[in-house]
Amino acid sequence: MSDIQQIPLVPEQAAILRKCQSSFCHAVQAKFNCMAILHNMEEAGSFGTGHALRADKRYSTKLSSEVEISVWKDDLTRHKVAAVVNAANEKLKHAGGLAQALSYAGGPMIQKYSDDVIKKIGKVKTGEAVFTPAGNLPCELIIHAVGPQVSPKSSQKELDQAAVLLHTAISSILQIVVNQNIPSVAIPALSSGLFNFPRDLCADIIVKAIKQFHEYKGFYGKNVEIHLVNNDEPSVQEMERATRAILDPSSISGSFSGAVQGHSMPSSSSNSLQCGNVTLHLKMGFIEEEEVDVIVNTISKDLGLSQGEISKAISTKAGTKIQDEIYQMKNSTSFSGGDLHVTHGHNLKCKAVYHTALTDRSWKSLHNGVSECLRRAARGYTSISFPAIGTGNLGFQKQDVARIMTEAVAEFGKHNKSKLVVYFVVFPKDKDMLKAFDNEMKSGKVKAKSLEVRNDMTTSFASAAKETTANETPTVEFQSSCGEAQREAKEWTINMLKPSKKRTINNNHVIYLGQKDHEYLLSLQIIFDVHIEEFFRSGNGGITITGSPSDVSCVAIEVEFMLCKAQEDFAQAEERDILYSVVRWSCKDEPWIQRPEISAVLEKAHLAGIENRVFSNHKVSLMHRTVVGNTGRTSAVERTCMFGHFKSLNNSFYARTHVNRDDYFEKDVMKIFNACGLSIVKVEKLENIALKQLFDRNEQRVKEKPKRLYQRVSAQFCDLICRVGFQKEFAPPAEQRYGSGIYFSSTVDGARRLWKEQEHEHEQYIYIIQAQVLTGRTSIGSPDLILPPAMKGDPLDRYDSVSHRAQTWVIFNGQQALPEYLIICDTSTAV
Repeated sequence: MSDIQQIPLVPEQAAILRKCQSSFCHAVQAKFNCMAILHNMEEAGSFGTGHALRADKRYSTKLSSEVEISVWKDDLTRHKVAAVVNAANEKLKHAGGLAQALSYAGGPMIQKYSDDVIKKIGKVKTGEAVFTPAGNLPCELIIHAVGPQVSPKSSQKELDQAAVLLHTAISSILQIVVNQNIPSVAIPALSSGLFNFPRDLCADIIVKAIKQFHEYKGFYGKNVEIHLVNNDEPSVQEMERATRAILDPSSISGSFSGAVQGHSMPSSSSNSLQCGNVTLHLKMGFIEEEEVDVIVNTISKDLGLSQGEISKAISTKAGTKIQDEIYQMKNSTSFSGGDLHVTHGHNLKCKAVYHTALTDRSWKSLHNGVSECLRRAARGYTSISFPAIGTGNLGFQKQDVARIMTEAVAEFGKHNKSKLVVYFVVFPKDKDMLKAFDNEMKSGKVKAKSLEVRNDMTTSFASAAKETTANETPTVEFQSSCGEAQREAKEWTINMLKPSKKRTINNNHVIYLGQKDHEYLLSLQIIFDVHIEEFFRSGNGGITITGSPSDVSCVAIEVEFMLCKAQEDFAQAEERDILYSVVRWSCKDEPWIQRPEISAVLEKAHLAGIENRVFSNHKVSLMHRTVVGNTGRTSAVERTCMFGHFKSLNNSFYARTHVNRDDYFEKDVMKIFNACGLSIVKVEKLENIALKQLFDRNEQRVKEKPKRLYQRVSAQFCDLICRVGFQKEFAPPAEQRYGSGIYFSSTVDGARRLWKEQEHEHEQYIYIIQAQVLTGRTSIGSPDLILPPAMKGDPLDRYDSVSHRAQTWVIFNGQQALPEYLIICDTSTAV
């Protein structure tokens, strides 16, 4: 990895990112291929798109035959109960945290119902609760409860006063449950997110309030299920701790997390250990199904994911992009070739995957590999899952693996200052491995005690479970193999968090937004009380947001992510069509294989060296060129190259490779950039074998040599151009004077004038792409053109391009241009 860029956040900025942290992280990844890690920020209450949790029931007990209370890790917007509780404010404006997430998931009617309540009864006081219909949520009612808000560094007196109000709020919720005959209700850790109430104290008060309500016969003998539901691991653990300690003290000498419930564990299993600030859990399961921040994978020296059962399982679940990312990292100039490679989770239910390549078969290598994963995870994450490393191709004995991995966690826990939850995930059929880990965690080899909570230690344990980083400054950290990408991500973030009552997001992919996207924009407008306007004029489109500065920043980040998703959907469709034009997969007995989207998936898998792909009940073997249907019949699969041999390019069909500028650029080209006052920072060679074949076919048609032309682009489109070629949506000029097409300039200086500096004012670098362009027969352009003009009045015989004074060139077919080099220049030396 290159140098790490960080931004310390003031409280106002941290509050903005708490509301939309998921969309922020996704946008940074999509725009800059960069990983954003938020430090010292609450996980709960994130608004926007994130990984969907599967409902995980951690613990359950009964207060009586009629009342059951249980602890769940789940997404409250999807949790299946009759009513969910919303952490609301007095005005019922659902503009942050959990309230925002529920309002978005439930649709605009949630806010309308809430506004109607305010008009009727006025503000909802702290400690009170009201209910409304649930809109599109999978429940019938939302109970809007107003919990107390405290300052980040609250005094004991402030906490004592707030505790009474929180107890009252829970009682108000339960009273509505009884009055409305609600059979089941989901209650989150009210006030513990944006309202700053301590998580451990919150859990204690909620459980005690439920217990007291029951003891005072508040349920009147009615059957009620109370679910304590949160989507972040620290809150779930606190709820389980409080529920066990207060309602069922006899249970607290057993498993703490409940993560292993439902699995066949050995008797007397010491399946949880506390090692300083690190909590270690043992569980049975599949590593690729883990729902944690980080999943660990073991990878071969050649960085291929087709070797080893763990790698194969992770690759199959994550999709082909995870292998693409690894190879792109390998080809990067900043790649160090070390033993730990970090990628995004893609289709996995995690934020990152740590691919560890052990240096040798020694115990020290295994110990160091585990330690490095822990050290890296502790820098910004709260949970990590390991498989049993080394028992496959490396040939370690299972008891040795258990000892080495457990000791590595214990030693790390002695010095680690932040809280980290670690899972050892054992394949369900591997009873010997499970037993080895279980014995190791019970034995005296590790200097850590099994988690125990006694009645007289409840308070001290709760204090120990607090986040140690609570008083540290919130920061955003950017990680990437490319230093330029990190700096662009940092500058973009600084700009997005600057206070502004009006912000415009320029992106021509606004024209691809669908009905659901526009419904989402409407809900954002209602939730944040902002005005949102879409525009498309003079070939340039985007969205303008107007409102209060903090709300504008929140909505702008959500809009950026939405537009990034639209451009990725567009790029994937283009990628599918390009691949289908040059190579096709087919099967006489299974015609669905020849569909463009299936054919493209199979081709990318083939290029990546993946042996099998599964589609519904069909298994396609790319190695043996067969498909097994749902009836068990095996059929032959064919791969047809349309224009000649089509082979892999670094396990993909495209690649960006750093090159030595002196080796790849003639002196006259260097002079062009120097004459413009540009200092070249980096040069990358862009290759795309699919585009090259299509370009060659067009060159035969045009029958004229291509011209070397230039295009200036934004940072977020560099990789897309390498993937799918030039598109008019990627780099529209300030004015489309010569037609609605793809613009190029014959000079670098002309490219800077064509794409004006103010369009890229927040970027740290100037990005110029050098291309071979088939201009062929050309004519004079005009603004109304969407195709080249016809020659001599024949509509079927058209010019190949239009131009202006041999300086500006416009083509209307992206296959007439082939990207060759990306030249990144330093703006600090630009004239």
